[in-house]
Amino acid sequence: MLNFNGTEKLDLTIENVLKPLMKINGVQNCILATMGGMPVGRIDQNDSIVSATSAAVLGAVTEMVKNINFGIPEKLIVETDYGKIIMEEIGSEYVVVVLTDDNANIGMIRLTLKKAASNIQNLIQTPSG
Repeated sequence: MLNFNGTEKLDLTIENVLKPLMKINGVQNCILATMGGMPVGRIDQNDSIVSATSAAVLGAVTEMVKNINFGIPEKLIVETDYGKIIMEEIGSEYVVVVLTDDNANIGMIRLTLKKAASNIQNLIQTPSG
């Protein structure tokens, strides 16, 4: 298991912050990744692929929005015939990715994701001691 900044405590805390998202009916997976595309915490092949691709996509969309002077993106939602992929940038260094079934309650996910993103931002800013 790869640990964020070499500390298992932070890794477990991030996992706890993402748990409410995972409990929502229809959520298949939640991943925290760096904007460089590296998953934070547990790693499997799918998490690595999702992390790398999501960071690239979010970076490209952010650059596009900046170039057309259309504000600051808050979330990116990709709808497919299987479900949705929801990405939210945390600061300028991290992204949370939520993969859902097609019937997932997007409103509940958006509210829970907003709280999780705030908690992760606070966790990342808290000096470890």
